[in-house]
Amino acid sequence: MDEYEVINIPISDGTEREFAIMNTFEVKEKSYMAVSLIEDDVIVEGVYLYKYTPADDGDVIVATISDDEEYAAVKLAYENL
Repeated sequence: MDEYEVINIPISDGTEREFAIMNTFEVKEKSYMAVSLIEDDVIVEGVYLYKYTPADDGDVIVATISDDEEYAAVKLAYENL
């Protein structure tokens, strides 16, 4: 497996899952990341898009993209990388 930075992200059932950060990028001066799920030390196919902001402690705050227009713009930007 290639080396990727790993992040734990809470999912809808309240648990955290481990994701590989595939890419980070900006759209309209906001930061986004494309991540893929990791299962048994293997990256699972598929990419999830999240927005993020730096936290004061050096970590990041990850949030889902709930606005459909924002998501469409972020998806298009990711596809064009």
